[in-house]
Amino acid sequence: MPDLKLCTDNAAMIASAGYYNYIAGNKSELNLNAIPNLKL
Repeated sequence: MPDLKLCTDNAAMIASAGYYNYIAGNKSELNLNAIPNLKL
């Protein structure tokens, strides 16, 4: 099991990435779908 400090919500990181993508002009349509097992 990882330490409790490593088990936090990453919502701030996702919001920051979304903000910078939005500022850069990258916008998605409302029909965007999540792919939970997308390979990185």
